[in-house]
Amino acid sequence: MAGAMMNPQIVKGALCHALWILTPAPELLKGRKVICHTVALADVLNAGGIYVPDPMYVVVDCDLVTARSAADLELYTETLLATYYKLSNTPIL
Repeated sequence: MAGAMMNPQIVKGALCHALWILTPAPELLKGRKVICHTVALADVLNAGGIYVPDPMYVVVDCDLVTARSAADLELYTETLLATYYKLSNTPIL
């Protein structure tokens, strides 16, 4: 995941607690707009992530799509795919 975070050509997704994977390397989250589960929030903020309390519970920051919890899985998946299509200039089927 760390390698993917350094490559803007790769669309990344992090759902719920997944941002915890990145918190040991704060340079990967610093300045990125995200949403996550409240349990992971303090660590994400300490790593420099910018918490966006979006009422849709899904946040896109360029090539990174985050969502609050598995309860938001449908919109998260749709947003992840839409972001991929947008960044890759691939027509949506």
